Amino acid sequence: MNSKELWINLMNLKPEGVKEQLPLALNNGYSGIMLKISQIELIKQIPQNISVIIMMDENNKKDLLKISKEYPNRIIALIKDPELKTDEYPTIRWASYVEVYDKESMNNAIELSNRFEVCVIEFKSETNIPLELVLAFSQKNKCKVCKQVQSADDGWIATMTMEMGSYSVLLNTKNIDEIPKLKMKLDKFMEKKINIQKLKVKSVEHIGMGDRVCIDTTSLLKEDEGMIIGSTSSGGILVSSETHFLPYMDLRPFRVNAGALHSYVLAENNTTKYLSELKAGDKLLAVDSEGNTRVVAVGRVKMERRPLLLIKVTDSSNKEINVIVQDDWHIRIISENGKVKNSNIT
Repeated sequence: MNSKELWINLMNLKPEGVKEQLPLALNNGYSGIMLKISQIELIKQIPQNISVIIMMDENNKKDLLKISKEYPNRIIALIKDPELKTDEYPTIRWASYVEVYDKESMNNAIELSNRFEVCVIEFKSETNIPLELVLAFSQKNKCKVCKQVQSADDGWIATMTMEMGSYSVLLNTKNIDEIPKLKMKLDKFMEKKINIQKLKVKSVEHIGMGDRVCIDTTSLLKEDEGMIIGSTSSGGILVSSETHFLPYMDLRPFRVNAGALHSYVLAENNTTKYLSELKAGDKLLAVDSEGNTRVVAVGRVKMERRPLLLIKVTDSSNKEINVIVQDDWHIRIISENGKVKNSNIT
């Protein structure tokens, strides 16, 4: 999931509501503030790197274009009528505003995504199917889709729709708690990069029977993705997803055959969990060979007795790390450049 922009709509608030929400939005990293033209004096309280979104119509067009000269490259003119767009004012950005309530209005939104850099859409129904269809077309012409939402939960879901999600969300709420909540939810699920080091194998040893855990996620994992598994919380080894050739069985691209039940697995928010305590709904990190991460949910956990293999490695500082995995060649460890190595003794 790429970085998302957060906008907030202050148009319909009374002055005391604006006084509460504006600083809270700015302190939580919102990058767009939507105002009425009568609220334009607030622009003096808004940092220069923050966009100011104003709904333009025939009645305020001249005033807004004049303001755009005073504050170049800061104003986004939001228009319901696409004919209001003009190239005479290069310091203003243009965005269409569309209400989607049926197939015809959805097709209108798709058509406008061909003409505008940004499309702000208010969907009248709760389903995200229309958003999916608009996103499918908008990504072809690089239009940035912004969904207006009423709550943090709606905004969070919008940013994940079709995996890529909407480019931004415009929060329109009277509940100030929704402002930090939306920021927190997006930060929690945003992809981050972690440091992946090349490790040197010190020893590989059969250690007999034990209980090993398979993690079945609710996501389709990639060939160079897996999970960080280790016997201590200070580090682990990148164990591959079951996305590589198996001669006697179908692939399970949602699964990581993780290791012995005592092991730690890297989870969201830079935390770890024991494999033995995992349950459906837990959030773990899928990690690729470059260190890119994404949050995936656990669908189920399989624990079975199997022969186990102890793999000891050292990092560049000679610190020892170990992982205990199932003793079978079909368990793969991800190495440099996304290549995999079978976990067996040769």
